[in-house]
This record gives sequence, C-alpha cells and structure tokens, in this order.
Amino acid sequence: PIYVPRSKLKKAIQYVRNNTEIRDVLITGGDAFMLLDSDINWLLEELRSIEHVEIIRFGTRTPVTLPQRITSNLVNILKKYHPVYVNTHFNSPREITGEAKKACEMLANAGIPLGNQMVLLKGVNDDPFIVRKLNQSLLSIRVKPYYIFHPKNVKGTSRFWVNIQTGMEIMEKLRGRTSGLAIPTYIVNGTGGLGKTPVMPNYILYMGRDTVVMRNWAGEIFEIENEAE
Repeated sequence: PIYVPRSKLKKAIQYVRNNTEIRDVLITGGDAFMLLDSDINWLLEELRSIEHVEIIRFGTRTPVTLPQRITSNLVNILKKYHPVYVNTHFNSPREITGEAKKACEMLANAGIPLGNQMVLLKGVNDDPFIVRKLNQSLLSIRVKPYYIFHPKNVKGTSRFWVNIQTGMEIMEKLRGRTSGLAIPTYIVNGTGGLGKTPVMPNYILYMGRDTVVMRNWAGEIFEIENEAE
C-alpha cells in the first residue's frame, strides 16, 4: 500500500473544513484505492464530519488493473459514507475482464455510481468503433462513460498523441449510432491550469432572433422556432 503521512492528509482535510464553498471532494492521486482500508475509512469519516461537504468522489484504476483490490471490506467502508462516487479508467474494451466486471458490480451493488474516464490514445482507442464498443460494454457492467480525455503532451508519451480532429470524428460517429448513455463528454485540459474544456460537434448552423437552423447526426437539416412567449 502507498504510505501518505497522516499529517499531510490532516492539512488537506483542514483546508476543506476551513473553506465552506467546497461541496465536492475528489480523493485521487496516484490511485486513491491503493491506500489502506483503515486510511480510506479515516478519510471518509473526517470528510463526512464536515457539514458543507456533500459529495465525495474517488479516482482509481484498480477495477481495471487490480480488480482484486475491490473487496467486501472496502465496499462496506465506502457505503457507510454515501453519497460516494467512483470514477475509473478503462481505455479499451479488452480491459473489461471477468474480474473487472465483478469488481465494478460489487461497487454498483453497494449503491456507488461508477463513471469512466477514457484517455484517447493512438493505436489503442482512436477509432469510433472501439470507443462505441468500450462504452456499450461499460454500460453492461453499470459504468457510465463520463469523459474522453484528450491526451496531454507529456514527455515520453508522444507515440500515443492524437489530434483533436480524431476526437471530434469519434464524437460525431457515436451520436445516432448508440444511446445517449454511451456518449461521454470529450474534454481538453486547458493549458496553464485553465480547466477541463468540452469539445463537441456543432449542430447549430444558424441562430436568428426567431428561428434556429440545426442539423442532426445524419446531416439532415431542420428549423425550430426560437422565441419566448
């Protein structure tokens, strides 16, 4: 297990306690589920004692890479502190193994909503069919496709880089070919810490005072009224 000094965690919790505008706390890392069960329980207990904290989220890839980490003891700890959400990181339908399915279902059965944050990777999932297959397979194990992250230009990862046009093409070819549940948001991380910025196809062709001209996923054009009563 990863050792994080309790003193460091206490400082983070005190920051949350002192800033009443914080309503949603993400426990991530690293990988949050690589902490000891006792540390996770302590963190959740401390955060739940803060009145203004409404939502607690975990970011973890253990359901993919170490599904045996999702134990009955861990699940019982998590469900004591609802609402607790878990986002994981499946990048390929081939990662959805029997063990991964069992881990996700254990979490879902405990009432924990699951989301997936896929990173767009050249040669791994930069293909509309693969992404559609992944997202539909995720839904079958009760994981909601949440984000597609555009890859960052991190040193040593250039073989995985793709352009934004590829991501846009994937988004175009999801809409109309699968259910809305299987369509995540395509996200670019703003440079310099400017935050997650959604990128999506433009379905509005013209916006006037009284009417809006739009296209659907198949390229068919229609017009709707755009006036308030």
